[in-house]
Amino acid sequence: MIRIRLEDNEIILPFVKDKILVNLPVIFQKRGKIKISEIFVSSYFPFYFFKRILRLPIDYEVIVFPKPIKCDFSNLLNEGKTKLETTLTRGSSFEGEITGVKEYSIQDPLKYIHWKATAKTSELMTKEFSPYRGNPVILKLTDFQGDIEQKISKTTYAILSLSKKGIPIGLKIDNTVYKPDLRPTHIRKLLYALSVY
Repeated sequence: MIRIRLEDNEIILPFVKDKILVNLPVIFQKRGKIKISEIFVSSYFPFYFFKRILRLPIDYEVIVFPKPIKCDFSNLLNEGKTKLETTLTRGSSFEGEITGVKEYSIQDPLKYIHWKATAKTSELMTKEFSPYRGNPVILKLTDFQGDIEQKISKTTYAILSLSKKGIPIGLKIDNTVYKPDLRPTHIRKLLYALSVY
């Protein structure tokens, strides 16, 4: 019987004949950059007479995103809020779902070229997107009630909920402004900024 422990999380393997690949779910108690420096492997053998412990030093860092706390943010979607932020969102374009392809025109950004369709037709083709479903919103920690951890968790919940609804989200933390966007890389960037704040 082998016990593997990482932080306060562990898994017990009742029998390992040769080798085995296992997943150890890990729950961290705080957000931010977490450095993992060791894993403990232990075994009672034979029949609990002896306990052998092996400490495996590692050098690994993970980013733990904030835990979302459900909250009401409907007041952030009203017309006044989005009009207030127009100076920060003016000129931005947001991608919806890809609905098809069309012939390339000079106004189309090069990043939207559909290379597979271009190869098939021997003409430049670009992606067509559905429009985004809501006005862009820039969130601030002060938009939410509670202590700093609650504000961060509620902001996280709002970011995840709004992105699922197809609403471009931005974030203002202190003097740093992340302009609204919907791409997964952008959402991860916002969550990273909240996790290390």
